Amino acid sequence: MKKSILAVAISLAAAPVVQANVLITEVVENGNDKAVEIYNNGSVSVDLSQYSIVQYNNQTGSNPLTTEFPLAGNLGAGEVYVVAHSQLAGKLPAVVDQVEALAFNGKGGDAVALAKNGVNIDLVGHLGTSATDVFEDSSLQRISPSMPSMSFEASEWKNAGDGNYEGLGSVDGVTPPTPDPDPTPDPDPEPSPASLIGELQGSSWASPYTDPLNGKFVSDEVFTVVGVITAIQSTEIAQGERIGFFMQDETPDNDAQTSDGIFVVADVTGLKVGDKVEVMGPVEEYFGWTQIPANEVKTIGTGSITATDFTELSSDKEFDFTLERHEGMLININSMLDMRVSRSYSLDEEAQRYNMVLSRGQASVHPNQSFFPASDDAAKAADCNEDFRVVVESFDKDTSGAPAWYPDFAKSDADQNGSTDDYIRVGDRANQLQGVLGYSYSDYRLYVTEPAHNGTFVANGNSRQYKPSLKSGDIKLATFNTGGYLNSPFGGEANLANDGMLIETTVDTAQFEVQTSKLVSALIALDADVVGLMEVENNGLSASSAIGQLVSELNKNLDEANHYHIASAQGLEQFGELTSANYLIFKASKVGLESLKVVEMPKQVSSEKLAAQAASLIATFNFKDRDETLTVAVSDFVDRQQSCLENSSNAKQGQCAELRVSAADYLGQQLQDVSGEKVILGSFNAYLNEDPISVLTNRDDVPETHEIKAASFTFIDDEPLHGENGKVIDTFYGYENVLAILDSKGYNTVNRDGQGSFDYILTSPGLKSLVVDAKQWNINAGEASVLAYDHSLGQQYQDVYRAAVHDPVVISIAFDGKPLEPIDPIYPIDPDQPIVPGTPVKLPFEPINEPRIPAPSVGKSFKYFVDLTQANGTHLKVGDEVSVSISDAISTYVATSSRVAKDSLDAYEIALGWTEVSFSEGLELGEYSVRTTIAGEVIQSDRINVVEATKDDSEDAGSTGGIGLLALFGLGFLRRKFKA
Repeated sequence: MKKSILAVAISLAAAPVVQANVLITEVVENGNDKAVEIYNNGSVSVDLSQYSIVQYNNQTGSNPLTTEFPLAGNLGAGEVYVVAHSQLAGKLPAVVDQVEALAFNGKGGDAVALAKNGVNIDLVGHLGTSATDVFEDSSLQRISPSMPSMSFEASEWKNAGDGNYEGLGSVDGVTPPTPDPDPTPDPDPEPSPASLIGELQGSSWASPYTDPLNGKFVSDEVFTVVGVITAIQSTEIAQGERIGFFMQDETPDNDAQTSDGIFVVADVTGLKVGDKVEVMGPVEEYFGWTQIPANEVKTIGTGSITATDFTELSSDKEFDFTLERHEGMLININSMLDMRVSRSYSLDEEAQRYNMVLSRGQASVHPNQSFFPASDDAAKAADCNEDFRVVVESFDKDTSGAPAWYPDFAKSDADQNGSTDDYIRVGDRANQLQGVLGYSYSDYRLYVTEPAHNGTFVANGNSRQYKPSLKSGDIKLATFNTGGYLNSPFGGEANLANDGMLIETTVDTAQFEVQTSKLVSALIALDADVVGLMEVENNGLSASSAIGQLVSELNKNLDEANHYHIASAQGLEQFGELTSANYLIFKASKVGLESLKVVEMPKQVSSEKLAAQAASLIATFNFKDRDETLTVAVSDFVDRQQSCLENSSNAKQGQCAELRVSAADYLGQQLQDVSGEKVILGSFNAYLNEDPISVLTNRDDVPETHEIKAASFTFIDDEPLHGENGKVIDTFYGYENVLAILDSKGYNTVNRDGQGSFDYILTSPGLKSLVVDAKQWNINAGEASVLAYDHSLGQQYQDVYRAAVHDPVVISIAFDGKPLEPIDPIYPIDPDQPIVPGTPVKLPFEPINEPRIPAPSVGKSFKYFVDLTQANGTHLKVGDEVSVSISDAISTYVATSSRVAKDSLDAYEIALGWTEVSFSEGLELGEYSVRTTIAGEVIQSDRINVVEATKDDSEDAGSTGGIGLLALFGLGFLRRKFKA
């Protein structure tokens, strides 16, 4: 049994003897009949003076309000406590324990939380979002009252109905645990002679002295163990995270299957790291974490423990077996283990504290990015992500500053380039990261004991790029979600969609100025000719509007020839009905604007819900040197945290999945009658294999039995769209997702620790062949959130990094490009055999999709085209070296100038039958001879002419019309391999 499954089983079966978890189990809202029920699912009484009910009102309005109601008294094991409005208390005097002026309505962003010692631990509703109508006119009851959570999931609650109060005062389906009258372990048993910690830990998921699946969480025996303290946990950083210390045997048991360390629950007063202690107590399985709740702790001397290198064994069936063998120990993670950053240092929404996530072998990918949601493959991918995950923690509850374990984070800028040298990015490999390993909330957690530095996290093909590296084309298109750029609170125009009222914001003037600088820096580096911008305040088009201010600041930093214009239409003042809007900006020197229209998108309107999404823009552009036009649509589909009628029906695709389907279908309809080539770009808030993307592209990978359904009660203005029951969508619009070919391993969002794509640029089929490159420019999602403008660390740097939350996406189009011909270079015949150096790959009969090769220009770097099909034989091997030598020795062996460059072949290049070898230094004017060898054998002798450079020559000379290699392949080779 997996440890995470064991931990869940434990939490559902019963509570350990000495713990208590208090959580919200019911929220009633019916006019003034309001109540909140809390439940103690533990086996010991709790002091309610530590707890309070926190009411959040009108989060989405102009005057949000937070009210706290302290609780009083004690709450026994298995008992409930009801806080109610006086009106309901009058009806149910025997049920209500405390009367308060409850005033939540379940709409307008209202939410209810349970706090302990001032820190929220359980939540009904959503904080800081536009989600509404979570519990209006309902009696919302928790289905499985096991653990509190700060991540509200509608599928975990049921509605007993408006005006139904029968559930108040009891918890359905739960048998309260029998309180232990003496929660302290019975001191009568004689402690055994000193035991090794490994004996208590055992070689399985739980200690051999416990039996959690049958309700035995604490051993009958009392043990005495001796060890050295390796770390001390002196504060409770979350409910259920106990105070105590980690200890480890000085003399291990030499059994690699058992851990030599353990966590001891005890008073830590007077203790310090390095103390040698004798601990007496039973062994306990505490939600999957083996611990000793100490009866007695004696300091008997001092000692030292050297961190154990964290290593896998061939006998470890999965990676969580490796983790379990090291639970409680002081370990060192070195680069050989290949632990990658899956989420940089950011707020953990569930734990409500800042931490970081590592993953074995690669950064975790969200299952829906790779597989159809809810499929067996998606479940297997989620399981792998869970197995490989390690959360990196501090011993104190880290806030939004630098991690306590990385004191120099974001402090240095040695090269004075305006960016810190101390940062952590998704994909970095951890090296010499030391800490003790614990387990809580279904995750292994590394509590760091030695300070990290800029050598602890090593880039591995994921280095920062101050600007996106993109092959040259005729035009670049980009999408950039600003994450919310509002200037009305800082002297900008009043918000037209907010009735002219001032929008409330937690951002101050200094933070707004840094946000502006970061966005401007990013847009300059992006250097796209047409950019779709999302989540910019909808307050007009004047110079003091949000979009006006952003573009004005942008143009101040550009030559006049590169100035951007804002796409608009005659008489247009407001871009939709919401407080934020989509915009298009473009370089007038590159494209001309023929037309623009604002298209209202489907909204869901019923007596229970109102969910809206930003209006889309559809603009048609022309070009100065060709007759073609290009139509660009920019959209921002409804957020996954919004609340919709169908929230529970499609939980695997996030909330409001059906409303996003409605948006995709409606947008596809609006573009059907538009002539010419088309591009749809923006934030679709759906992973690659989810329904909205399938609607816009195709359903090739969708199971035949799956119905793609639009939302119910949808309207365009006042006109019904998909009916009261929604509609099954059977039209698919055939747009091409070039990112899946050209940047298939890229990402532009990271949620929890799963990366994937929410932002897209989709092209009409005829345009696909003209896209020469596409990139997801990782300046935001892969960076630590504390580098953002609204954090003190981020305000030190006005660079491109963490300018927003989502990463920009950009494509390059060459109108004379060649068609893409996907191929899948899997050789030999066995498709599951990995391609490694030495693997033979078959050559095509002639080069496929060879690029246009202009003559090299004087003094310019260039690329030389090599026709691999000229080689002897039908196969080349991965890793074969191609060498190209260039000399001015045309007719004799006397040369005055020569160059040599080489390339190691990969599977893709061989399967294409060609490659390009780069020369970073240019040549003088004249004629040169070229000799090409592969693996030491000459395959080609040729001549080239170096010509004078022209004004149009780009910095990136060479195959200016070439098609990136990743563009040419199907995705079969990229299948994820799973452990058996």
